[in-house]
Amino acid sequence: MIFMLAFSFLPGDMISQVKPPVVMQKRQQDPLKAKERLALSYYQQKKYVKAAAIYKELFDKSPRQYYYSYYLNCLIFLKEYKQADRLVKKQSKAYPSNFRYLVDQIYVADLMGNEKKSKKMMDQLLSDLPTNRNMVIQIASSLEGKGYFQEALAVYENAQQLQEENVTYHLEKARVYRYTGDYELMFSSYLDHLDVRPQDVQIIKNRLQGLMRQDVDDNLSSVLKKQLLEKAQADPDNFIYAEMLLWHAMQTKDFEMAYRQARAIDMRFENREDDMLEVAEICFSNRLYELAAKTYGYLKDKGEASPFYLEAYNGYYLSLVRIAEADPETDEKTYKGLIKTGEKAIEELGLFKGTVPIAWNLAHLIAFRLNDYDRSIALLENALEVGNLDSREKSGLKLELADILLFKDKVWDATLLYSQIEADMKNEPIGHEAKFRNAKLFYYVGEFNWAQAKLDILKSATSKLIANDAMELSLFIKDVFDEDTLGLTLRKFGTADLLVYQGKIDSAMYWLEKIDGDSPGVNTYQHLVFKKAKMMEIKQDYVEADSLYNYLAVYFPESFKADNALFRRAEILRQYLENAELAQELYLKLMRDYPDSIYAGEARKVYRGTRKEQNPNQEFIPNEVP
Repeated sequence: MIFMLAFSFLPGDMISQVKPPVVMQKRQQDPLKAKERLALSYYQQKKYVKAAAIYKELFDKSPRQYYYSYYLNCLIFLKEYKQADRLVKKQSKAYPSNFRYLVDQIYVADLMGNEKKSKKMMDQLLSDLPTNRNMVIQIASSLEGKGYFQEALAVYENAQQLQEENVTYHLEKARVYRYTGDYELMFSSYLDHLDVRPQDVQIIKNRLQGLMRQDVDDNLSSVLKKQLLEKAQADPDNFIYAEMLLWHAMQTKDFEMAYRQARAIDMRFENREDDMLEVAEICFSNRLYELAAKTYGYLKDKGEASPFYLEAYNGYYLSLVRIAEADPETDEKTYKGLIKTGEKAIEELGLFKGTVPIAWNLAHLIAFRLNDYDRSIALLENALEVGNLDSREKSGLKLELADILLFKDKVWDATLLYSQIEADMKNEPIGHEAKFRNAKLFYYVGEFNWAQAKLDILKSATSKLIANDAMELSLFIKDVFDEDTLGLTLRKFGTADLLVYQGKIDSAMYWLEKIDGDSPGVNTYQHLVFKKAKMMEIKQDYVEADSLYNYLAVYFPESFKADNALFRRAEILRQYLENAELAQELYLKLMRDYPDSIYAGEARKVYRGTRKEQNPNQEFIPNEVP
């Protein structure tokens, strides 16, 4: 009311000057926007008659390109070609310098069956091209949009003759060849562009990378590799093609080729050791330790003149350790040789921040392969005294030291170190790992409530592997406790597992047999079978391990260890018992029957790899469960 009274006292001319609220201005525009939205809705629903009527009305009032395009498309869908022809002629007359409308005329003439007219206009277009590069691209793009791919290529070819030497259309031609499926010419165009503009190498890599992601059968990859080899052989001093071959090998995970190419680049062009280091690190992260050792070794052998000498020495030694540990047949002589190699490295380089990884792995070998715990502990304690170590490095050394102390039965010294790491690296993966190992330690010594408290926290750990391990141990403790509330059986299990950790397999088996003799409950018995199978694996009695895993998977399919047993059995059959066919069946069963298992993803990866080896030409496997 006050608002109305205030306005009633204004003079008439002043009232007329008061602008309506912004809301009212928007409402005045709504009818036009509403028509646009309605027309687009009809168009998307393929109601072209209704859409055409509205777009014609809009175009007649305002001949915008947006209205024109939709109106023309409607007429073409409705096969109103005469009306479409009048529309494009009108637009072309209004904008004679815009070649897009000439292309539209050619297209409509073709739709009307007037090939003679369309050919005459096309010939005129191709023979009278502008010299402006942007206009040439506009013409060719318009032709591509209407499906005239060969004519678009002709535009680029003809226009090239009118341009200066450094102005090319190789990237644009490559796009057209991609649409037509002529991948050989597409790659040739990309590489021709590199001849003229080598500084665009990253642009070319980005485009090729997108293509290779879609290359399910490696056809495109092989075509590109062939052309790169031809280019590199024709011009061996051209660094770009040597580097592109290395990039291609890395993209296709042909790491042996990547090693050879990185070495060739370093030898020919010099000071390219960073490429070799990158190859070595990627090989190591992919667990290709032999190739990683060879690659790191190439850099290490250059000596201290190499800027990557220290990284190479570390990587080389770590790769040798991983090779040995991955092979159950590795003998004591080999480990002694590795220890000598590590000691030589520390002697030559000294013990400092840069050689701590060597000392760490050396201590591990001395403790767990030579059983010389005191010597190993002394080395780790010396490493912990090195200056400039960050908290992650210190925690790693402490974790190794705690493991060795536990191995020596110094349980409370070990738990003290685990607890320190937990506190120092609370939200880090290594902190979670320390907490899990501490939980296992409490389980070993019969402190089950303490163990469960830590496991409950770890169930939500960011590391899926640690969270899964924590869940498994927690469920195991609960299962056995439910059937023996006094905890006597669980203590026997803990003793057995600690003995397994300490490498005393026969003593551990004695405790498991004691549990078996006590007539355990169903849940306890399932765990007993699984633990026996794991011990048989450690003893390399793979036939017995396979039999036990099979028993568990067949008779206890609902057990939360059943998926684990299936996976372990498949691995044994594939790696040691030479029965790849049955292993394939088990991987498939695991994926189908236990899709949520943590082992399902690994099973799928191995299954695919094995299938590819057996059927290299067979196209395969959807991402979902086969």
